Amino acid sequence: MPPRFSKEVREYHITDVPVKRQRRTSPCEHACPAENRIQLVETLIKEGRFDEARMALLSRNPLAGTTGRVCPGLCEEKCNRRSYDEGVAIRALERFASERGAVPSLRPMDDSGKSVAVIGSGPAGLTAAFYLRLLGHRVEIFEAEPVLGGVPRVNIPDFRLPKNVPDAEVGLILSLGITAHTNTKVGRDVSMQTLLDNFDACLTTTGNPVQRMLAVPGIESARPATTFLHESNMRRDPLPGKSVVILGGGGVAFDCAFTAKRLGASSVSLVFPEKADRIKTTEDEIRQAHDEGIVLYPSHLTTALEEGKVRARRLTDFRFDEKGELIAEFEDDVTYDIPGDMVICASGLKPDTAFLDALAPKRTPRGHLEVGTDMMTSVPGLFAAGDIVTGPATVTSAVGSGRKAAVCIHAFLSKQAEPVEIKLDLDENGSFTPVVNRAKACELTQHVVEFSEIRNPDYHEHAARTAQRVNDTSMLPFAEIKAGFNDEEAVTEAERCMHCGHCIDCGTCVERCPDYILERVENEGPFVRYPQECWHCAACRIGCPTGSIDIEFPITHLV
Repeated sequence: MPPRFSKEVREYHITDVPVKRQRRTSPCEHACPAENRIQLVETLIKEGRFDEARMALLSRNPLAGTTGRVCPGLCEEKCNRRSYDEGVAIRALERFASERGAVPSLRPMDDSGKSVAVIGSGPAGLTAAFYLRLLGHRVEIFEAEPVLGGVPRVNIPDFRLPKNVPDAEVGLILSLGITAHTNTKVGRDVSMQTLLDNFDACLTTTGNPVQRMLAVPGIESARPATTFLHESNMRRDPLPGKSVVILGGGGVAFDCAFTAKRLGASSVSLVFPEKADRIKTTEDEIRQAHDEGIVLYPSHLTTALEEGKVRARRLTDFRFDEKGELIAEFEDDVTYDIPGDMVICASGLKPDTAFLDALAPKRTPRGHLEVGTDMMTSVPGLFAAGDIVTGPATVTSAVGSGRKAAVCIHAFLSKQAEPVEIKLDLDENGSFTPVVNRAKACELTQHVVEFSEIRNPDYHEHAARTAQRVNDTSMLPFAEIKAGFNDEEAVTEAERCMHCGHCIDCGTCVERCPDYILERVENEGPFVRYPQECWHCAACRIGCPTGSIDIEFPITHLV
């Protein structure tokens, strides 16, 4: 077989892109829980097409301003460029596109006559509501809090995520004609059965709102991390001179630590069982903790809380059982005392599914809802997405789960056997509207191109990663720390993307082909003009700087 090219699909697909054209992909895109079109976004930013870059994001993620700030960056950890010099600043580029690109005109499909109740307005619920409404269904959101947005709106501190960002994203989603009921808790103000009776489908996305408290003596004196962050976001009660100890080492624990520092605590410590090289947060946050004088106690487990101190022992190992209970192995009998006037417990979260008890849906041993590949629970018509299914995860994971749920619910309401291809196209009115292709989706799987498969990486110039500018927060401690990119910085950083697995039409393959069987066409890139003349020498593949060419085996040649 002659060489085959994997070329970037420049369409705004809500569902997977057509694999027959874009056969290969990059580790960053493969690792993204929201399945963002990372390379397409970076291509469009590089070309200065910022509005289109935002549209490419919006086709997969309506909360890109949020995820561009608070996502832990699984994509950046997998970036092939890390094996060449430094990884691309993908999150900062996502944030840039969400801020710099103009808000597109969106027009839902014609009314389907179907309705969906979405319970919870966190990332999963908002994402699902957004796509369900675009697909023509009537959507109503039921939220127990007085504001929409879930954890990003009420728990994540301003220095990481200013409130105007989720507020603007909520506004865009509601502008499609979605009804929202705040201060409305399902199970208290309205029953789940009532929603099932009055809507064609229901989706629960209530997450994990309950703090898991450590089972140690004196824990009743500790404050749940979720309560502390919620109240700090609303009131900013100062903590002058307090020594604060946080029990936990994940993202929530670090948010508590940074918040306590900004509220005037004299000392802040984190006690957690993970080893120092396995802390469950980003390198940026670990660096920030050191810079702000926050003391870390890795491989330690709290054994008791006493007045003015936390007692802890050093661990050699630990694990969790199927119910989420911690099983610890201690190094010795030595107990360490850590001064703590105030203790915050950030040792994990769990779901609250009491409002579903009458329906008795299947649950996991840890209390999360079980769903099938169609995102439906064991209760007909009741779907679930986000952390209530997966357990505590990332905002980006919730976005991906919410979009998948919307596509599955659309298939359910449309009486389709399985989800079909859906994309956003520019209609005759100048608005983007969904287009449903009912043809059977391609069953091929995209090949993930690792750095070792790129035979000509030297085509790309070595270039340092562009650092985000930093705001002066001396006057306003809770002001956002990172300032993002300006236009020039964003273009420069986007140009560093190696576009692994995607043809960039550089012409190297055409130049290196010894038999001149390849040609280039403007706006279409290279193609095989004379397939029967190909000798399968692989000169094109060796010279490709993106690993976008593959040759199918076994090779046959017509003599």
